[in-house]
Amino acid sequence: MKKLLIVSREQTRWAQAALTLLVGLGLTGAFWFATIPAAVARLMTPTEMIEAGLPPGVVIKTAGKPQFLTAVCAAIKAHRKSAAAITETAVAAHHEYAGDIVATAVRCANGDCQFTGSIVAAAISAWPDSASVIDDAAIAVAPDCADAIQSATSYDGKQVLDGKEVLPPGEGPDNQGAPPSNQTPLLDSIGGGGFNPQEPTVEVCDNGRQRAIRASQLNHYLSTHPGSFVGACVITPATSR
Repeated sequence: MKKLLIVSREQTRWAQAALTLLVGLGLTGAFWFATIPAAVARLMTPTEMIEAGLPPGVVIKTAGKPQFLTAVCAAIKAHRKSAAAITETAVAAHHEYAGDIVATAVRCANGDCQFTGSIVAAAISAWPDSASVIDDAAIAVAPDCADAIQSATSYDGKQVLDGKEVLPPGEGPDNQGAPPSNQTPLLDSIGGGGFNPQEPTVEVCDNGRQRAIRASQLNHYLSTHPGSFVGACVITPATSR
């Protein structure tokens, strides 16, 4: 009887030890699986983030426009903090879609004006030649962030329009017959693909800066930009000394 009791106690101890081991392994496995997505996300490049939303066998370079834009949106929604990097990669890969990429990125990120500005700046750094198209596309989606978007087109105090640097007021040679230096050239009103190039624009003076605003956006722009008015800015010629 004593022998049976000793054997029974030994079996119980072994069973408890085995159960403890199994529970420990289970918890370790659960923690490992839970940390996999975060670890993968940290290691993924913007290219991989975009391609994760593409069909099997399709990569960024071979993706059609609709599926590419869908993948960009999915990547930004899944990795919102990487929105600027994703946008930069997308524009560098398909600069012909620059306007649509930025419009998609701004819409899918759904961030504040500062966040929108960072997306625009990243897109322009990837393809400066499309600066005006990118600027126009972003304003069309987020007109309330026009000022932040405009600021994002500047590098070292120089505004980039159509891939060219435009000196701010007071800089550069005083060319006879040239537009006054304090008048910002009109932005190209034709946006990227997906925008109506036939839509008329209206000339607006926004606190001394001349802009071309789409007719459909005019009322909203005027209501959100105090001091702006329809028409040309009045330029006071500088007195020569």
